[in-house]
Amino acid sequence: MKKIAEKLRTQAKAMQAIAECDGLKGKYADDLGDKARGLGRRLDLAEDRYREVKGHLGHWANDMESAQMTADRALQDAKDAQQILDKHKPDHDAKKGSDQDTGSDDPAVKRAEEDLEGARRKLNSAVTFYGNQADHWASKIRSSIDDDMEDSWWNDLKAWAGGGWLGDLAEWLSDITSVLSIIAIFFPAVGVVAGFLTGIVMAIHFIQALTGNGSWFDVLTDIAAFKMARNGIKAAKVVKSLQKEARGISQGLAKAQARRAATRANAASRRGGGRLARMHRVRENATGRAAGRQVRDEPMPELTRRQKLLALGDRDTSKQVKDIRRWQNQYPDDPRLGTAASEAGRQLGVAQATWGANAALDVAGRLGDAYSSTYTNAKGHMTAPALGLGSQW
Repeated sequence: MKKIAEKLRTQAKAMQAIAECDGLKGKYADDLGDKARGLGRRLDLAEDRYREVKGHLGHWANDMESAQMTADRALQDAKDAQQILDKHKPDHDAKKGSDQDTGSDDPAVKRAEEDLEGARRKLNSAVTFYGNQADHWASKIRSSIDDDMEDSWWNDLKAWAGGGWLGDLAEWLSDITSVLSIIAIFFPAVGVVAGFLTGIVMAIHFIQALTGNGSWFDVLTDIAAFKMARNGIKAAKVVKSLQKEARGISQGLAKAQARRAATRANAASRRGGGRLARMHRVRENATGRAAGRQVRDEPMPELTRRQKLLALGDRDTSKQVKDIRRWQNQYPDDPRLGTAASEAGRQLGVAQATWGANAALDVAGRLGDAYSSTYTNAKGHMTAPALGLGSQW
């Protein structure tokens, strides 16, 4: 602290010299002088704090040394007294520390017992002195640092963001996200968890970059990873939505087709009119509803061995795509099913490709950190706190 105080004093004088320099002219010189003068005053405050705390610690060190010397003397007195007791009373060990009268009239023993008790009092006095002086000098130090040199919320945030635990947490979550991203290539449902963790890592990296404790490059790669994760999740949801839509369209087509067939079969009876015609219409409607329910309740198609391999483990989404294509083949004249089948196939490819790209981006970043100095240097060049959010120092 003494050395720091001396350096601060030197720098404060240098700032004052800059502020008082007459050799510089112009608006920039006035601005430089004002900034140097203000910084010099703050360095003075810092120097005062370090100098005062250094003095308090020096006094505290002297008090600790004094307490230690008293305790050492008490220990030596106790050892000397114990030697006399051990020499004159072999059974004294069993009664050591007791205030009971030993029953001995030997003056040496009595004097040794008194010395032992005196050593205890001396030690207690040293402990009490140590505690009192600790409180005293701690109060002095708190008073010395309670000055105008206050850390702003920004300084506190920078210190918090610079903590090693936050970086360790981000790295740990990144490792988990990397594994989940690879798994999501085969099972996109896992992508929801991977996307959530990617968002947390991105938030941590953003705070670190904002405070100058991390690289903005990490933030950019996190944004790219998060966007791809979101696209992968979105693509899987689109396929599911298209499959439901295709089922609904097919239900309507099946109903209409069944009713038309029933109508043609009952055409002669309907021309007769009357009660028989009404009965046929009821049956036609019932036939249509039954055809619609059959489509609705139709189980999802099974995948062939080749299709399972191409699905990369995401069998549910692949079954949904195959289901859409089945109804497209069932009703090839309906353009809506053709559009749904085409879009579902595209979205399936997007889901698998985005998770593959996400995993590749993550692996490339890790390899760059481990083996490429150019990569790490580029990240270093993109490390800087946000503009306009500096410290008062």
